[in-house]
Amino acid sequence: MKLLSPILLSICALFITHSADARLENTPNVNGLWEDVNNANFSNGHMIVSQDDDVIYVTHYVEFKGTPLVEYGIGSRVGNTIEYKVKVTQPIPGWTTEGVHTLTISNDGSQLIGYYTSDGDKGPLKFKKAGK
Repeated sequence: MKLLSPILLSICALFITHSADARLENTPNVNGLWEDVNNANFSNGHMIVSQDDDVIYVTHYVEFKGTPLVEYGIGSRVGNTIEYKVKVTQPIPGWTTEGVHTLTISNDGSQLIGYYTSDGDKGPLKFKKAGK
């Protein structure tokens, strides 16, 4: 019986790992470089997204009317939707330094479209896949 428990645990771990991989097989790949295409006020915007199982890591640089903003975020992915909390490390004066981004990846994997929420405000976000 003592030998059986580690074997059962190993089998369960393999099943859970395989199930997580299978869940992501038929969804677009969100990993990579994204270009910020929100509107004309934003330029030189780039975001790197890294997905590790259901966990999302994001680093984002963008200039708003020439003023740089740098932020990072950690969150999760469910289906084609990613949601992550952001922390701004180089803020634009007068703007908040924390918030939540909710983005949905298009079926072809070429766009991330959604919104940010922060301090009761809400606004649009849009990114285009820049890398492969």
